[in-house]
Amino acid sequence: MRKPQLDLLRAFAVFLVMGRHLPVLLENWPQPIPLLMSGWKQVGWIGVDLFFVLSGFLISGLLFNEYAETGSFDLFRFLVRRGFKIYPSYYVFLVLALPAIAWFPGAITPYSFACDALFISNYFVPIWPHTWSLCVEEHFYFLLSLSFFIVTRRKESFKFFIPGCFFMLVLPLVLRLILISHIPFHDKPHHSATALRLDGLTFGVILSYYYFHHKQALTDWVKRFSLLLVPLGFVLIAPCSIWGSAPWFLYSFGYTALYVGWGLILLVAMSYEMQLKNPILKLIAKIGTYSYSIYLWHKPFDVLCMLPSNWWPGHLDANARLLVYFFGSLTVGIFMSKTIEWPMLHIRDKLFPGVTANVSQKVS
Repeated sequence: MRKPQLDLLRAFAVFLVMGRHLPVLLENWPQPIPLLMSGWKQVGWIGVDLFFVLSGFLISGLLFNEYAETGSFDLFRFLVRRGFKIYPSYYVFLVLALPAIAWFPGAITPYSFACDALFISNYFVPIWPHTWSLCVEEHFYFLLSLSFFIVTRRKESFKFFIPGCFFMLVLPLVLRLILISHIPFHDKPHHSATALRLDGLTFGVILSYYYFHHKQALTDWVKRFSLLLVPLGFVLIAPCSIWGSAPWFLYSFGYTALYVGWGLILLVAMSYEMQLKNPILKLIAKIGTYSYSIYLWHKPFDVLCMLPSNWWPGHLDANARLLVYFFGSLTVGIFMSKTIEWPMLHIRDKLFPGVTANVSQKVS
């Protein structure tokens, strides 16, 4: 049983990211519409951090569920199931999306393709800059599953798992502070290095642990203070939204505030049962189910729509190119979900069935 609030959060995250990568802004529209679009582009990058918290929460929920159901953890099955989810859509994207950037001189090289294909583009020069977040998540999946496998081999060792997670909240912050004191801010490595961004994903793991093991007490507490937690979450998110992450304080402590803010909003969302009756909300939640493929495919349309008007049949103006960007990203993303991602998940579940999910939602 899917939780619609999670799909709404996924949709919100992917729409934020699409706003960040707007190829052009609206032309000849009355205020405040162009101003709102500009603001969307300014704040959209924080959608990735929402994805991080969601990923940590949902993926670790699978681990906690399997351990509770079986008393053990099958590392091989977990990695194979993750592979079926991530790799087919990703590698099809890497190949089929190449024509969209071929017009850009020097963008496609064996080196840059290898950086994307090997999930190291968050450290080196890729073809597609948005793949950095997928690299961080991929590295996190391996680190989390291996750590979980090790600590569950000896049951008495499991008590060190959550303290270790709290340590992983502190370590990236300390590393960010050290790095920013020596090197001026730049996307690589400050914004995209795995070691500096694992805390957002780890915070999702901690939330998942307490949600899984102390659900009633946690949800009762969240419901009691939800009218305070939601505004507090947005207050924590606001500084990075407004000023970005380059200032040293926001780059270091701002990332921490960002994932805590998203985590509070996630907790509130998970503490209530939701049935969507509004058709618009239903549509948005449905889009959230396609968020992975939409995230992959929005960037090629961003690149294409940056081409000047005279490159387009009919000399499309900025407004028309924005329409192409949104319609193309959503349409192709949904199509690729239905033709690649979901069929591969169906094959996966036949070949490597997962432990029955009773956490909160079946997580693919």
